Amino acid sequence: MINTLTKPTYQADANKDNYGFSHGSRLVLGCSGLGGVWGAVEEEESVKVILSALENGISTLDTAPSYNRSEEFVGKALKQWNGERPFISTKIGRLFAEKADEFKLDYTRDTMLRSMENSLNKLNTDYVDVLFLHEPHMLPYDKQDDIIETLSYIKAQGMAKKIGVGGNPVDDFYPFFESGIFDVVSGFMKMDACNMSAFERDIPYFQENNIAYYAASALHMGLLGARFDKLCEERPNNEWISNKDVDIAINIKKIADENNMDIAELSLRYLMSVKEATRVVIGSRKISQIESTVDCWNKGSLSEDLFNQITNCIYN
Repeated sequence: MINTLTKPTYQADANKDNYGFSHGSRLVLGCSGLGGVWGAVEEEESVKVILSALENGISTLDTAPSYNRSEEFVGKALKQWNGERPFISTKIGRLFAEKADEFKLDYTRDTMLRSMENSLNKLNTDYVDVLFLHEPHMLPYDKQDDIIETLSYIKAQGMAKKIGVGGNPVDDFYPFFESGIFDVVSGFMKMDACNMSAFERDIPYFQENNIAYYAASALHMGLLGARFDKLCEERPNNEWISNKDVDIAINIKKIADENNMDIAELSLRYLMSVKEATRVVIGSRKISQIESTVDCWNKGSLSEDLFNQITNCIYN
């Protein structure tokens, strides 16, 4: 029977992940920007940001080979970290890139195994907690069996504890789920305070099949944060930021103003109040951004009344 869930469920505990991961915080530090794919970064500063996140209780890290030097910097931070080992995820299938718009893909067995070994070396670890199959919309679907077999082998060898999907699964990808190998999906731009399209198909299916969900791009590429004014003026109306997203964001900003919060705090705390967001991924390139995010996180979930007001705004 298909789960008929279509709207988010309120959760008062901002720290509960409702899945049962072995360890790690519900709040995830997405390390793409720290590697340099969005512009030049300093190694020392990126490592300090990762350490600051760990020191402030963000004990789940997400990276990828295609995030330039991100894996390397995470590995350097882990060498300096004396606390409990964080929950670490990386990705496979999309290869090293210096810039975000560079797409080098290879889903062959030999390349995937070599990529896995390179990632473990850079991360200075024997295994990752989750290995995400990157860019599910760009897979060679006729190679499904080979890809699944390679991922199964990686898991059987102990190089990855769980296997996930790193990106928004398209219709052609759904047969991959029938293998039963996927434990988690990291989707982006489909679960936040201006867009809940993940609930149209993905979330009901994942709930039915006990698949966890990482809600990435929690501030919708900055529309719900620092880029609000710019994006509201530009209205890109593309596959990532539609006019509807902008219209909803404008109304969310009004709700934030009425409650004496900035839109970023309201949006992040709203997402932390969504039960179906197993984990929430945020990106920070500065220690000050880490501190601001942790401050929002520590304030906890929104009230249920405010949560419902925002949900109604999104769906109406």
